[in-house]
Amino acid sequence: MPTTRASWESSTLNGINSLRIVEAAVPPPSASEVLIGVRAIGLNYADVFVCQGVYDAANKALAADPERESFCPGLEFSGVVLQAGDACSAVRAGDRVYGFARFGAYRTAVVVAEKHVRKLPDAWSFAEGAALVAQGCTAWHGLVQLGRAQKGERALIHSAAGGVGSAALSICKSLGLEATAVVGSESKVKYLEERFPDWPGLSILVRGKEKEYGAQLKELGYEYDLCLESLGGKYLTGALDSLAPMGRLLHFGATHSYGGAADGLRKWLTFAAGWLSRPLIDPGALVPKNIAVIGFNLIWLTERDELMSQELEDMLTKGGLGDRPPAVGAEFEWERLPDALEHLKSGKSVGKVVVTVDS
Repeated sequence: MPTTRASWESSTLNGINSLRIVEAAVPPPSASEVLIGVRAIGLNYADVFVCQGVYDAANKALAADPERESFCPGLEFSGVVLQAGDACSAVRAGDRVYGFARFGAYRTAVVVAEKHVRKLPDAWSFAEGAALVAQGCTAWHGLVQLGRAQKGERALIHSAAGGVGSAALSICKSLGLEATAVVGSESKVKYLEERFPDWPGLSILVRGKEKEYGAQLKELGYEYDLCLESLGGKYLTGALDSLAPMGRLLHFGATHSYGGAADGLRKWLTFAAGWLSRPLIDPGALVPKNIAVIGFNLIWLTERDELMSQELEDMLTKGGLGDRPPAVGAEFEWERLPDALEHLKSGKSVGKVVVTVDS
């Protein structure tokens, strides 16, 4: 049983380069918690924003604890149960599991509530297990819980070759929707064609410059019932203009507007430019078209255990995400975790970016 663990943490939240490895004691699990030896960590764009110091929930958590000297990002992991609390019954020591954490997954060992972990299918690798929960629940919560996706509708999925986008397309296919998958480069088209080879309801669009995006959508000739949107800027505006009556735009990030920011003080120049160019949505303009714009983030769900547990089950069973392993696009070793984040931030990745941890 380990008595210490290593964590990637930042004391300044001043960019990816501010991450450092910190050694600390492993806290004992409570009766309803499990101690897990981490074997893989799934990376999310939220982690980039945490490192840059612009993720509100992380900033509040750091500010709320005066004794905390640094902050550990990370939302999802997989590994082996080392110890289960006395009240735990779903998993036991030795089980291979995957799960979700409200931050703090960038560690070699984590302590989390048993209700936030699931047994890893025998045929899945640890990397695949770490690639499921955050992206799957984000896609499910946006499309189904908030967007009320229905069979026969058409969805517009931004950043479709990424982790959330790939999960969203799987959900759309499972529920009987048609979809337009938007990617940032021609190189990502083949990935989607290979991931979804037998889906006639799928079309793929390589997006151009922001100012051209609205025209690209008009040329396709579709009106969309749903849009899962994470780019921001004029990409959001173009998607909004393409909604059908009763259409719903689900916005959960602005990676294009803010994600490419430099580390350190220079990041504020990028953020300022993104803030000044953000789309201004007139509520009065939504009324005659009968359309809706909904913003959300997954951290909100971690404070509502029953809802999150139910959505996790629905995502796995009704959304089809438990039927086959998620797509892992790149794996990095533990020591190269900052490089893995840079790769994710670059926009060149497909599928999920995962960090593996030696046992």
